[in-house]
Amino acid sequence: MTTNKRIQLDARGVPVSSCAPESLQDYETALRQFQDYFGDPTETLAATLERDPEFVMGHIFNASAMLMMSERQYLPMVRDSIEKGEALASKSNDREKGLLGAARHWMEGRWDRACLAWDRVLADYPQDAMAIQCAHLTDFYLGDEINLRDRIGRVLGNWSKDAPGYSFILGMQAFGLEECNQFDRAEDTARAALAAEARDPWSVHALTHVLEMQNRYEEGRQFMRSRVDDWAPDNGFAFHNWWHLALFHLEQEDHAGALELYNEQILPGGDSEVSLQMLDAAALLWRLQLQGVEVADRWRVIADLWARKIPAENGYYAFNDLHAIIALVGAGRLDEACAVLADLKQAAVTNPELTRMMARDVGVPAAEGVIAFAEQRYHDAVDAIYPIRSIANRFGGSNAQRDILNQTLIEAAIRGGLAGLATNLLNERSVHKPFSPLTQRFKAKIVH
Repeated sequence: MTTNKRIQLDARGVPVSSCAPESLQDYETALRQFQDYFGDPTETLAATLERDPEFVMGHIFNASAMLMMSERQYLPMVRDSIEKGEALASKSNDREKGLLGAARHWMEGRWDRACLAWDRVLADYPQDAMAIQCAHLTDFYLGDEINLRDRIGRVLGNWSKDAPGYSFILGMQAFGLEECNQFDRAEDTARAALAAEARDPWSVHALTHVLEMQNRYEEGRQFMRSRVDDWAPDNGFAFHNWWHLALFHLEQEDHAGALELYNEQILPGGDSEVSLQMLDAAALLWRLQLQGVEVADRWRVIADLWARKIPAENGYYAFNDLHAIIALVGAGRLDEACAVLADLKQAAVTNPELTRMMARDVGVPAAEGVIAFAEQRYHDAVDAIYPIRSIANRFGGSNAQRDILNQTLIEAAIRGGLAGLATNLLNERSVHKPFSPLTQRFKAKIVH
């Protein structure tokens, strides 16, 4: 690539087209907020762009950060930022043009092409921290565990340990390693990241995944509690790490502890506008209900929150749609759940190619399985969910998040009297989680 001659360099030596020095300083502040989730980077840059409306990277960053919320409601603002950046083409450098192209691909539903565009930028600018994180998060939304690991592997050798934000790159690598079941390397990498930067919720998150996958539940609880001041207060990612802590409680059959975390940390005050937070809430309640735990009025509350987003968000991201359906069927609102499913089926036909596939291959059958389960059609639930187990990553999320499908399948087999299938599924689960009290709890419910 060639770049515009009128350039400056960010703190990692990556070129930025000409701007006021204070704008570049604000960009560094926003980037740090993007990496550690302490503060709102788009709010930080709002005043910057008021003062310096031709700050190209400011517009690019705003668009990219809002896209990472995975919600349709932000698209008008994303489009505005992209168009403002594109209008500055005469002063932007080739890196910035590439980043704008990636953002436009994402906005228009071509998330895979966005990742390819970020890769092209990273081939020439491997220390572009914003591009790395946007691509990494998109790999997560796509359930692309190979690139969660290898995208970081492609650039890490170009980073100095002294470069600003190096520890955050390690944290991303740790999560990718964990999703590829390389648990020892993931743990070592996450601990190295945290040794370099304690206030790194993503590295905490990566290590938490390792501990959960290795049945180290009590160690996980102690680890998270011991580091709570590093990842929880005033942090935009804290709700998800609290959710992971609740899973440790659930695995140890401490249902009261899980519900306490739900009330006080995961969905405090019973309100949220953030789909990522709402899906964690719905997912925890569903897991608890599968174990016969009474969750009282919580289903109505979370269903009401999802209903506020319906139908505007329906069909945008299948992973979100599934959790909206879970919340609605949990509250007994089957008609509303079926309406979301109808929109999801439409998305499976009319969405851009990639998100169409995500809806068609996994989202629709997963949603049909959940609705069948709610209607006590347990054999239908098994028939819907069993065939997608090996491809469920195609609609996004992590291994831990997608386990909701396995747990639903197992419970459907048990309730449907399919003792042989339930036993086989639990034997398989025991290979991966040999010391899981939750697995033993499932086994105890099988009637032969």
